[in-house]
Amino acid sequence: MADALRSVLICGFGAFGALHAKAWRVCDPSVRLMVSDPSEAARGEAIASGVEPAAVAEDPATLMPQADIVDVVAPPVHHLPLALQALSLGKAVLLEKPAVRSLGEAQALVQAAGTVPVQVGLVLRCHPLVRRARDLLAAGAIGKLLLMEGDFSGWKRMRADSSLIENDGVHFIDLMRHFAGAPVSAVDAVFARHLEPAVVDDIRIDLAFGNGIEGRLRLGVLAGGLAEDGFVPGAMTSKCLRLVGSTGNLVLDFNANRLFHGTVEYRRSPGGFDVMPQGLTSEAAIGVTPVSLLARSFAIFGTALDGGGPVMCNPHEGALEMARVIEGLEACASRTRQLEPVGDAA
Repeated sequence: MADALRSVLICGFGAFGALHAKAWRVCDPSVRLMVSDPSEAARGEAIASGVEPAAVAEDPATLMPQADIVDVVAPPVHHLPLALQALSLGKAVLLEKPAVRSLGEAQALVQAAGTVPVQVGLVLRCHPLVRRARDLLAAGAIGKLLLMEGDFSGWKRMRADSSLIENDGVHFIDLMRHFAGAPVSAVDAVFARHLEPAVVDDIRIDLAFGNGIEGRLRLGVLAGGLAEDGFVPGAMTSKCLRLVGSTGNLVLDFNANRLFHGTVEYRRSPGGFDVMPQGLTSEAAIGVTPVSLLARSFAIFGTALDGGGPVMCNPHEGALEMARVIEGLEACASRTRQLEPVGDAA
């Protein structure tokens, strides 16, 4: 990262703010970190982590003029106000997900950003498995991409400040959009409340993309995963994304950091198709941690600020398009769905 981009203001120093601080130091050991947080305890944690006391404040306005980058890790209700405050000063902005809380906020963010760089923190885009899968897709390793299936669920605490879609679903919705290379054009969803009538605990989502590719996603807290979550210690989750092509599959397991590549041949037959598996290989991504992913995403942002390429996820895709998808999914929640009776129940 260039010397002119070495002052970073982290707005919010909870668990993820602390992770961001570690990642910035990995990305650039000479970075000057500043922290704003209304919590006295959080400010104390920032100082204990090595941030200079003079660079820690309750009000971000006191530090923002000194910053080259404003890294917003505060609760979602504060994302847009902090981003607008930074953009009004011409500061480059990093926004944790969910970037905004509504379509109106997304439109305000995109309008305010103009030509000032803004990156949404959907960090799985820079995961080595994702880069490898994109290379394999481009090389025709599974033929034509037809559909994607994701499972981002498990025994993990539910957040009070964001929904299952906003906290978990956005990651795989964004990755599906990233792989499809086209925005979502239509959605459907089933919202279930198995434990208590007032709480959605399981969601099944269907997505259609503008180029005909389909996506299916499962979210929820009922089906426990088989591995400990890398971002939430103690949680047991599944984070698997399957890319289904005309001649094979790619399976990305983000908890195990492994990619599986299967190939198949289909031949038309009287019964439909003869299905002939051709092979299965796997490879591992070594040393992937939350801090390493964040550091990688920060490096991409720094390169973009130096004029060396695009940001990892721009606000049009990470905020505006995502807000439209979430709005569509929330509309599905109000619909009454009925199963078709069979047998004696008909």
